Amino acid sequence: MVKHIKKAALLLCISLLSILSQSIHAQEQELGGFNNKKVLYGLHWGFTENWVDLYYTQGGEAYALKEGNHSFYESGIRVSVIGDFRMGDHFRLRAMPGVSVFSCTWEPSSLSFPTSSTTDYNVVNVCGEMTVDVKWIPFRWGDRQLYLTSGLSYNFDFTSLNKDLDEGTIQRLNAHDLRYICGVGYEFDTRYFRLGIEMKADCFSLLPTNTSGSRSNTFYFHSGPSFSIGFNIEA
Repeated sequence: MVKHIKKAALLLCISLLSILSQSIHAQEQELGGFNNKKVLYGLHWGFTENWVDLYYTQGGEAYALKEGNHSFYESGIRVSVIGDFRMGDHFRLRAMPGVSVFSCTWEPSSLSFPTSSTTDYNVVNVCGEMTVDVKWIPFRWGDRQLYLTSGLSYNFDFTSLNKDLDEGTIQRLNAHDLRYICGVGYEFDTRYFRLGIEMKADCFSLLPTNTSGSRSNTFYFHSGPSFSIGFNIEA
């Protein structure tokens, strides 16, 4: 009985190894297929950490808060579609339109000027993004590759379109923003699609902070550097 079990287990192992080797061989025959494609399309899901600086308004002008919990990191999400265009053996141009979202509750503390009657404020960010970057692929090992990215991201704050915001809602100072971004990623090919993981930093804004104008809300916020880690799937 034991001998039969051992034989069955051996045959099962041989069968599994045979199936696995055939799968690997079929995949190896297709190596380079995604790299040689002129255009790849895909999706990106990411998790972000966003630096927030709070401002208060006086006489329509915005001034940076210097007291209390006026600056902090807040978590959010980012969802984008990917258009990836081949520019040669080591470079690809990417367009990644998408949306980033984060929100949190902020309570003023130790402030020396009067605030509105609302105790807690909602910091709200729903932002459309159009990112264009260049992906440089210096290292490739078969169906795996490491890459670096550098580019620009144009952001537009959707909440600024809403004229009926709650009294306790804090929105961005700049409805429009242009930011420099860079990142690093690692991806590998399967038989049907390409998977990747990517870390990215929105390093700094190329536009000045808009603190002037006739501002009616008590508080606003300005986004500092943000960092994200995300996952890509392309085909």
